[in-house]
Amino acid sequence: MAKVYLEINLKIDDADRAAAAGICNQYKQSFLNTIKGATSKELLIRDEDVQVLHGFESIEDAQNYLSKFPFCK
Repeated sequence: MAKVYLEINLKIDDADRAAAAGICNQYKQSFLNTIKGATSKELLIRDEDVQVLHGFESIEDAQNYLSKFPFCK
């Protein structure tokens, strides 16, 4: 079970939300198989945004994953 969650909020038009869900599902297993400490990946579709919750075993694993994206610094 995940001990740490990394939440990413995305502003996605209503018309594109099904495609976003498809992309999340397409890459979920790859994320779980290749990212150190990854334990889960869930998509929450809300009226105001879409949230992707990434579960990790530790905060260090979450920080290492996030550090791979220069636009998140």
